[in-house]
Amino acid sequence: MQVNTHKSISECRRHFLPSKWIVTALLIAVLLLPLRFARADVGIEQQLKSDYVGKVLTLRHFYSGEHLKFHSDGTVQGDAPVGPWTLDGQIAVEKVQLRGGILSIEGRRIHLGFDSQRKPQDQLMAIKNSQSKPLKDKDLEKILRRLKVEVEIGLPSDKPDPKEVSSAIDAVFLTGSESMMDIVPSYWSAYFAKQEGKPAPESKDPVYRVNSRGGVSAPHPTYNPDPEYSEEARELKYEGTIVISAVVDVSGTTRDLQIQRPVGLGLDEKAVAAVSTWKFAPAQKDGQPVPVLINTEVTFHLF
Repeated sequence: MQVNTHKSISECRRHFLPSKWIVTALLIAVLLLPLRFARADVGIEQQLKSDYVGKVLTLRHFYSGEHLKFHSDGTVQGDAPVGPWTLDGQIAVEKVQLRGGILSIEGRRIHLGFDSQRKPQDQLMAIKNSQSKPLKDKDLEKILRRLKVEVEIGLPSDKPDPKEVSSAIDAVFLTGSESMMDIVPSYWSAYFAKQEGKPAPESKDPVYRVNSRGGVSAPHPTYNPDPEYSEEARELKYEGTIVISAVVDVSGTTRDLQIQRPVGLGLDEKAVAAVSTWKFAPAQKDGQPVPVLINTEVTFHLF
């Protein structure tokens, strides 16, 4: 039987041609993969810029320094000292970049003071919005504008999806639904409780209040060194008076310190550090020492 070889070869050619097309298509797809992922990165980056540039972010831990690196779970890479939240807690975001598995957030450290209503106030904005513009304010404005910081967050993969990026950001920065009371030192609890309309912390043990009619005498300080000035407040020539509540126990030692009226720029922490070392001749009731709750003022003034 005669075999039609021409037909067989023709059929074979018809089978081989699609295979070449498949190989070509696969090569094109492989070449386009980086472009597709790059476009995905660009899309995420654009969304991040829209969400965060021009906004203020609050670090969960108040690490100081110009360059901070974090893992995606929010743990810091390397050593980074922790500072006061009024100096190292907040960042005004100016730039966001997503480079593969690295998210970079750049901005300005916000140095916070407090206004007459005890509300936190960005000192740079306070100077810019001031009605009077003394010459020294221009120098102070330059100082505050130099407070640059970059935060790098290592993401779980080189091609992160939006959920991974969002989760990493939330691990490093406080979310809008969370309370500052959860991340600040305990001596800030009374202040933030009042600001957020929450119950103020109370002493675990019963304490008295100074009352001459009730027979409770006031404690008298026997050792009350002045606090140190924070370098940032000194540089800005910043002054103010802080009110701190404390329990003076029967031994004359202070405990349960709470900031009632802050001034900011790291001075509150300096005041707490000083008052925690103070010693008193304890309050008396019926000739016996008793614990009392007091308010004390700490004034910072540059001579």
